[in-house]
Amino acid sequence: MIKINKLAPPQIIIDNQEQWTKGLNEAITLYGAYDKIPPEEKKSLLVHYRHDDIKQALFASSFNKCAFCECKPGESGNIEVEHFAPKSIYPDLTFDWDNLLPSCRKCNEAKSDFDTITEPIVDPSKTDPERLFTYNYLRICPINNCPQEQAAKNTIDVCNLNSSRLYDVRAKLIKSLTEYTDELKEKLDSIAEADTPRKQKIRITKLRNSLEKIDQLLEDSSVYTGYCRWFMSQCCEYMQAKRLILENEQIDV
Repeated sequence: MIKINKLAPPQIIIDNQEQWTKGLNEAITLYGAYDKIPPEEKKSLLVHYRHDDIKQALFASSFNKCAFCECKPGESGNIEVEHFAPKSIYPDLTFDWDNLLPSCRKCNEAKSDFDTITEPIVDPSKTDPERLFTYNYLRICPINNCPQEQAAKNTIDVCNLNSSRLYDVRAKLIKSLTEYTDELKEKLDSIAEADTPRKQKIRITKLRNSLEKIDQLLEDSSVYTGYCRWFMSQCCEYMQAKRLILENEQIDV
């Protein structure tokens, strides 16, 4: 998980949130409870939060990634508009922009109607998850004694972030990132063996190209950014390569 920087609410929410919420609450009053509203009527009352303007603004905030597992559509079902505090328990928040998150179907179904108000989980649009989570190779874990450790634990359990689906993803990432690490080591050894300044400069350029390929995986727009950042933060070859490139940039200046 990484921090999501949500865009401003789309105009359609600003213009209609109050009216949409009023209609839903009137139906709840009429039928006595949210879950007693007839299915077709409920569907027509709720359809507004799936408006294209809302989805586009919301999904753009996460680069079309799930806010919880960081997959993209096609890898884990369709991306959906998810209510952080469940609409069945907190209908007043059904059309509240601050309560909407992009989620894959797997995470959305796992989270279901879990009450995040009484038992908080991490909202990545309000809290930086990278301050709360770490990894133990295949497993995501709370950082010990972090400020929201219980919320982090709840998030892992509620969203099923240590599922076999995500174990498979992380296993593939370990293979790819380890191969990138091996490539860095080869280039670092090659630079150390260069016997002329010209050879060294050429090999440093090749190292820089390899680093750029890795750094693309660490950008917010890439899938599973949080995991890739953690893995590379443990990689001494990556850190050594970064230092070498920085030192040479300072010499060139």
